[in-house]
Amino acid sequence: MSDFAAKRVLLVGAGGLGSPAGTLLARAGVGFLEVLDDDVVDESNLQRQTLYTRADVGASKAQRAAEQLRHLAHVAGHGHVEVRAREGRLLPDLALELVRDFDLVVEGSDNYPTKFLTADACCLARVPCVQAGAVRWVGWVLGSQPGRSACLRCAFEDIPAGPPPGGAPAGGLGAGGGVIGALQAATALRLLRGDLAAAGVITHYRALDGALRRMAIPRSADCPCCNGQMTHLDEARYAARDCAA
Repeated sequence: MSDFAAKRVLLVGAGGLGSPAGTLLARAGVGFLEVLDDDVVDESNLQRQTLYTRADVGASKAQRAAEQLRHLAHVAGHGHVEVRAREGRLLPDLALELVRDFDLVVEGSDNYPTKFLTADACCLARVPCVQAGAVRWVGWVLGSQPGRSACLRCAFEDIPAGPPPGGAPAGGLGAGGGVIGALQAATALRLLRGDLAAAGVITHYRALDGALRRMAIPRSADCPCCNGQMTHLDEARYAARDCAA
């Protein structure tokens, strides 16, 4: 049985990043995976959302991803793996309760509010998380261990204005997203093993020249979550600023 058979992982987003990350976690034998997504499969995204085919167009991404991940785990010899679909999105009123039920969260959503909400919920719940974004030919991955390493706010401070990273306005490349998703899975498995060296480091990838650059992120004294100023998830904090929510 897998070394990860007793671990529980929440996948926030089952698109261009969640597809490769979820595939590798399922095939690694992570015992329980829950897929959270509120979207349906769109034909225009098939080149980068590798869990789906044309036959899935119009179907719930969460449901189809769960079915596919369950199958991939079983064909890899991990019959113990359980995968559950949760149709919807991460929301402030339920986020803390939800993430507390997991050993780790992998976030690959296509909008800034969800990214910061995930980071804050995991920080407050003391649940490690691995977050990522990809746009066209570039992407990044950041693993966080609350109380021990920097979080998303330490690196990016707050929800920026502008279009979502990796969303429809910017487009996404399947190959680039595949690399970022694989890096997410690798970082997640390291954290699940207790390897704290995987936390607090942001990895940047540029597909056009195949370059990977790693940079340690220090914990910020101004981060309201890491310094204890943030005590709850205020819905107003995650209002979109001229970007899709």
